Amino acid sequence: MSGRKHVPRPLSVFKQTSRASKLLALVPPINALSDVENQTSSDEEVVISTCCQDSDDLSSEAPSIPSSLENLDISEDDEDRNNASEDEIPNSELEDQELAVPLTPIINQVLPSTSQVNFDNIPTLSSIHSIPSVEDISPIPNAVNTRSKRRRYVNTHSRVHNIRPKKRKPTDHKWKKGKFLHKAEITNCEFKNNLHPDFTPIDYFWRYFSLDILQDIVHNTNLYAVQVTGRSINISEDEMKDFISILLLMGVVNLPSYVDYWSRELRYPAIAEIMSLKKFETIRRYIHFVDNSCPNSDRYFKVRPFVEKVRRNCLATEEEMTYSIDEMTIPYKGKKAGNRRQYNPMKPNKWGFKNFVRAGMSGIVYDFLLYGGEDTFRYIQFSQAEETLTLGAKVVIALCKTIQMRACVVYFDNYFSTIDLAIHLRDECGIFSLGTIRQNRLKGCEKLLMSDKSLKKKGRGSYCQVVDNDNKVAIVKWYDNKVVTLISTYADAYPVGKIKRYSKEMKARVDVDCPELIKHYNSNMGGVDLADMLVALYRTTYKSRRWYTAIFAQMLDICVNNAWLVYRRDCSNRAVKHMPLKSFRCQLARELQNKSRCRISVSNNCRTDDSVRYDSIGHFPSFGESYGRCKLCIKNKTDVYCLKCNQRLCLVRKRNCFYDYHSK
Repeated sequence: MSGRKHVPRPLSVFKQTSRASKLLALVPPINALSDVENQTSSDEEVVISTCCQDSDDLSSEAPSIPSSLENLDISEDDEDRNNASEDEIPNSELEDQELAVPLTPIINQVLPSTSQVNFDNIPTLSSIHSIPSVEDISPIPNAVNTRSKRRRYVNTHSRVHNIRPKKRKPTDHKWKKGKFLHKAEITNCEFKNNLHPDFTPIDYFWRYFSLDILQDIVHNTNLYAVQVTGRSINISEDEMKDFISILLLMGVVNLPSYVDYWSRELRYPAIAEIMSLKKFETIRRYIHFVDNSCPNSDRYFKVRPFVEKVRRNCLATEEEMTYSIDEMTIPYKGKKAGNRRQYNPMKPNKWGFKNFVRAGMSGIVYDFLLYGGEDTFRYIQFSQAEETLTLGAKVVIALCKTIQMRACVVYFDNYFSTIDLAIHLRDECGIFSLGTIRQNRLKGCEKLLMSDKSLKKKGRGSYCQVVDNDNKVAIVKWYDNKVVTLISTYADAYPVGKIKRYSKEMKARVDVDCPELIKHYNSNMGGVDLADMLVALYRTTYKSRRWYTAIFAQMLDICVNNAWLVYRRDCSNRAVKHMPLKSFRCQLARELQNKSRCRISVSNNCRTDDSVRYDSIGHFPSFGESYGRCKLCIKNKTDVYCLKCNQRLCLVRKRNCFYDYHSK
């Protein structure tokens, strides 16, 4: 810039930067309707201005209207121009002043008269009616602006929409070695005895998979069939119950394909007699959980109403005092789910949907949250302080908001835990917490903790503790097979107990020191893993390209397992022997079946193998007691059958199906 020669400004610039030219830049196109003739909305103005922008052949992007208005100084230059001599003003500008330009209503408001200067009657920019929509209008070519200013405007506009939460004020921690002064004891709650002598598995199942869920599935399935084919498949509630019953039995008895349950070689009567294969495939093809004609931007729109109703029923379960929060993978290897599908190489099911779950120590699922990226917390409101936390911490808070009995303990692993989360749960929510924590989240206390190398030198069972009694936080580092760090707001390392570990040197099990909070963590952290294990025992296999059917199958298994766990808890309270999960699932499938339907009969006349059919040995005709359809021509009935093949075949003067069947 410094090397450029200063070029004197041409006189024509006065015309471009004059006040009248700046105002005329806001005049709509010639074919546009005025405000008096027809008031257009802001959307119509956007369309008109976009068309004008497409017809522009400038080499670079023209400045926007907002930038022109920002640089516009209405009362700037008329006075200076009046003081200038008439010789300095070009003749073309004088001709423009004499030319009568038709003014639109916008110009009439801004410039009432062209013959005289009137600064008092000029309104402010906020009083112009078309100003609220000028941000959407395309830039006018006559407006002068530089590239750098245009870039700055675009960046400023993008920052307005990406509002970031304010940074959390750092908490002052006074770490020191010593004992934790804020211990708390959690008492075990007593559950109500809800076991009724007449209660059966289906009564527990309807607590979670309620009848309104069944009715919605039936309605949306019939609706989807009409939307696709133009006619309803007329699925009833009883048929949907039979369909669910078949899915439950398929989870217990696994075959390579669902068609095998109806095949002649691998036929399974307990399933094949409930419903025909064609009916099962029809329901399986059109099953739906929402009206497709009312979509929204929710990533789990296809199953959101169904999932929320199951979640509502899970929240109604009588609560425990200890919970664990962890992630559960819903298996799905298809490619139709987009970025909903996650990959985790550390899980048994590496591909699938990530589901954050809050479960009790018994394995009962109380709450869950499907991970959907930015849509994960779509229906959850956080405070300003909670917005500053990490994703894992926000998941814990979202799942803890639904806890009714707040004098409880929540356990989680190092994916979720932070020091700020532990303090927030105790101070703001009244919930105690305990979990493992990563080394890069210790906020200065790692300076007082022993290093991993020092702990390993001391041997297995060595530990160290750092506390912050002002914020009611204790951090313990312990070495067993490897070094692990835990954070707690209700317990610390003392009293130190003993656990058995196998020693390679001694070739025997030896006693190893174990801090108290390690025992608490190992005893209560496995609730979600237990729930996941129960689902995997008799998983409902629903192989389909449609991604939402995998979520439906997982929710169905969660409902069955929750029903069995509550049933087992009620039996334990009354000292009654309970049935195992497999028997519970099979009995539930029988109770779901429609008792009034007709039994589906299948012919026992199986197809004869070709090696037997064409061997020409021992094929003799005989007469049966009743008539039946001919195996070859099908149209006619006969009482003649082959003794070896056990097939009815016509044997009359005009038709010799018996010979044709064994020779062709």
